[in-house]
Amino acid sequence: MIKFPAYAFLTGLYFSTVQFCYLILLQMNISSAYLTYMVITTSWLIGSIAGLWLEKLDRNVGVGLGLFSYYSVYAMVSNMPFSSFTLVLAALGAGVTGLWAGRFFVFILHQYKQVDRVFFHENNGFWVGIVMFFLGFTLMVLPFVFWAPMILAGLLLLKHLWIKRAA
Repeated sequence: MIKFPAYAFLTGLYFSTVQFCYLILLQMNISSAYLTYMVITTSWLIGSIAGLWLEKLDRNVGVGLGLFSYYSVYAMVSNMPFSSFTLVLAALGAGVTGLWAGRFFVFILHQYKQVDRVFFHENNGFWVGIVMFFLGFTLMVLPFVFWAPMILAGLLLLKHLWIKRAA
């Protein structure tokens, strides 16, 4: 039974790290105004709500689309810094990345049947991810913002394969 709590923890770690990487990436390259925070947070939440209804969104596609969206936004804002146009596309990318955040609990409900415990472990992963992000960003700055989402998504996809094999 440990596979689902560990998977939930890793998912929370991934979600918090990617959210904060989006935020820092956009604050460094677009604007540090409240509007940037509000747009990204709202877009992530809209993506999460949309993810609730996307029945065909599986684990690998959800994480893969999110990772592709993040690095597309990363490349765009790095090559066109301080362009207000990029905020609109970054919002779209954050929404796509948020799709798996919405679908995750629907998926896990069918697999585990105890969403309260899974939410507890996902939430703990999210909090650890917040601390990990601020430590990683403080110590490594841009390499952390570049590598952390990729590494965590890779670990999450490996965990997906392990769960699939064990099922």
